[in-house]
Amino acid sequence: MKNYKMNVFELQVTLSFCVIFLLRMLGVFSILPVLSKYGLYLNGGNKFLIGLSISVYAIAQMIFQIPFGFLSDKFGRKEIIIFGLFIFLIGSIIAANTNSIWGLIIGRAIQGSGAISGVSMALLSDLVRKENRIKSISAIGASFAVSFLISIVFGSLIIEKFNFSFIFWFSSVFSMICILIVFFMIPTDRNQEYQVKKLNKKIKFFNQKNIKYLFNINFCRFYFSIFCLHFLLTMHFLIIPEQLELSGLISNYHWIIYLVTIIFSFFILYFIVVYGNFYFCLKNIIEICVFFIFLSSLFFLFLYNHLFYLVLSLQIFFIAFNILEVFLPSYLSQKISINNYKGSIMSIYSTSQYLGISLGGIINGWLYTFLNVSQIFLCEVFLVFIWFVFNCFCKK
Repeated sequence: MKNYKMNVFELQVTLSFCVIFLLRMLGVFSILPVLSKYGLYLNGGNKFLIGLSISVYAIAQMIFQIPFGFLSDKFGRKEIIIFGLFIFLIGSIIAANTNSIWGLIIGRAIQGSGAISGVSMALLSDLVRKENRIKSISAIGASFAVSFLISIVFGSLIIEKFNFSFIFWFSSVFSMICILIVFFMIPTDRNQEYQVKKLNKKIKFFNQKNIKYLFNINFCRFYFSIFCLHFLLTMHFLIIPEQLELSGLISNYHWIIYLVTIIFSFFILYFIVVYGNFYFCLKNIIEICVFFIFLSSLFFLFLYNHLFYLVLSLQIFFIAFNILEVFLPSYLSQKISINNYKGSIMSIYSTSQYLGISLGGIINGWLYTFLNVSQIFLCEVFLVFIWFVFNCFCKK
């Protein structure tokens, strides 16, 4: 892989999206560490409805990703991103002004309805040369990790200094900043925008030919991969914390394990993106990562009672996870031969991601009611094996 340098235009686009994703996800993540406790003080609050208020965001994202992608192909990416951020702003204001758990659920649902992840990735791939897309997406992935780490502290500080509703007021402010960044800081390729809009005037999405293109086997390989990846991530966060504690690590120190494994995995990712010149490895990076996830699943299955091997398995998983988070959308964008369907395809990809998160929580929570830990890890091994075989046979 040639080591191309980003030009000023590409740097501006990448940094703008990094700030947008960091601020937007900071508003989303900050609520998670404190919601289970302070949600009970809301009128009508109980554990089930608190869980619903957490998951409703992902469900709304899953529902609205594809419509937003279709709209972006028809009317333009920046306009739809600004519209999605405005919807997120409205949801944040509703959540900030409620004293009811149902008001919180409605606010979170409206927040999730501003589903711009797929559209943002499509715009990024429109404006950044394919040689530099991996670097851009890596930077955005890093901004996700930074926002998650900041949110662990940020939510608690807001509660301590102000009150619960101020988390959503901060989300509202972050949304307005993001709208201004999209409007003023993200450049527009006028020539490309004109060509896309000219072609898209004749687009009719819901016909057999277009559906066949959007769901061809090569694209489905990427949809299924991101689904499995986030399904497994949710599974691990349901099971691993308890296993770490049973293996002798008290819960107060779990964040150190997560922090170290994530940071180390980003160092590996940085090395691959910047210095990776091995054509075979880059060409088969998806299959290689799935194979390592399969190895980590075997470690989980046979050695989950040993703290060292449990942490080692988690480290292998996070290295493969972060590499796939970067390379999957980058390689998918390069496979799209018809640019005026890019927003739709990237939004289906994002929908698959949120579907994996939602079903990962629901199915694994259900399995945990009648299966033991080793049986659940055996199910994981089986899923990853199917994933690996599917990738090998469907690769073009």
